[in-house]
Amino acid sequence: MKKIKFAFSVGEESGDFLGAQLINNLKKKYPEASFVGLAGNLMQKEGMESLFPIKDLSVMGLIDPLLNLNRLLRRRKQLIDFILEEQPEFFIGIDSPSFNAGIAKRIKSKTNTKTIQYVCPQFWAWRKRRASRFKNYLDHIYSIFPFEEKLLAKEDMSSSFTGHPLAEHFEIDVDKREFKSKMSLNSKKTYIALLPGSRKSELKNHLKILEKVASSYFSSNPNYHFIIALTEENPISEDRYLKKENISLIKGNTREVLKACDYAIVSSGTATLEAMLSKTPFCVIYKSNSISNFIITNLLLQLDFISLPNILANKKIVPELRQKDLKIKKVIKELNCLIENSNEEMIKEFKILHQSLINENDNKFSKIIDKLSLEF
Repeated sequence: MKKIKFAFSVGEESGDFLGAQLINNLKKKYPEASFVGLAGNLMQKEGMESLFPIKDLSVMGLIDPLLNLNRLLRRRKQLIDFILEEQPEFFIGIDSPSFNAGIAKRIKSKTNTKTIQYVCPQFWAWRKRRASRFKNYLDHIYSIFPFEEKLLAKEDMSSSFTGHPLAEHFEIDVDKREFKSKMSLNSKKTYIALLPGSRKSELKNHLKILEKVASSYFSSNPNYHFIIALTEENPISEDRYLKKENISLIKGNTREVLKACDYAIVSSGTATLEAMLSKTPFCVIYKSNSISNFIITNLLLQLDFISLPNILANKKIVPELRQKDLKIKKVIKELNCLIENSNEEMIKEFKILHQSLINENDNKFSKIIDKLSLEF
């Protein structure tokens, strides 16, 4: 097989992790391969250069993308023009399905490049009918959740369950004492991880609430210590918490924080999966602007839950506080409930879901690449 060129498009931190794992896997099978396009820090550490910083695409919901539409369209056109010039054998869009769909469609209409979406668009959560259109611009979908492959097959869409890469980086049985020791935490204290999210809108809606929750425990429960976990790129300084004796800030080490902590309060998103895989009892929070929430809740969302553990289990495993329910007193109530109970059933469900997300087949990515390469 000739030297293969892969073009990537990744728009956020969680996709960057998936992309780095994928590049690492592909390099083992195709050592002469080259990688171009849009990448995050982890993908760049694997040897790929990025056309521009992925933080330029860091918007979410319905309103934020509209407010930043010109910038998003300009960046997407820049990436499309670059990929058309590079003429790669494969284009792989990672997560960010709305952004990547436009790129795949344009590439498909102009070249013979094979198009793959890594992380199936969540059509099962909203806009189910769009699944029938995937095959018009995608050659294959790598799905990270086991139920997606069957749903896509019903739409005659080529797909394969790769397993979720995060699931391979967590132990089924997590020894909290071991990870507390690794992070030099006091074994006699109770640690609660606070994950407000990484985007500006999430920080705006969540961070102050979580800080007030932590502060409320200072006098009544001095043995409780709260760790706010943020991405390494987040501009919030540790100085903000110098005078907060029961709050500290750790950047760029979310997974280790979750593994070491006894409990957590987590913003809806990939972090809820990390908390589940860490076997850390937690509560989910989420608040967006009222217009986005109305449209998503009343017109688009077709699920009863917003957190991945609950969606995967199709039942309530972890508590969720959304929109008007996201109040300091309610967060404290849910946290106290976690602390006062054994959470054995919750942890048991976490382990079952963890096992379901693992695919140990070494050829899970390259098998499809080899198959599609025969069509050139």
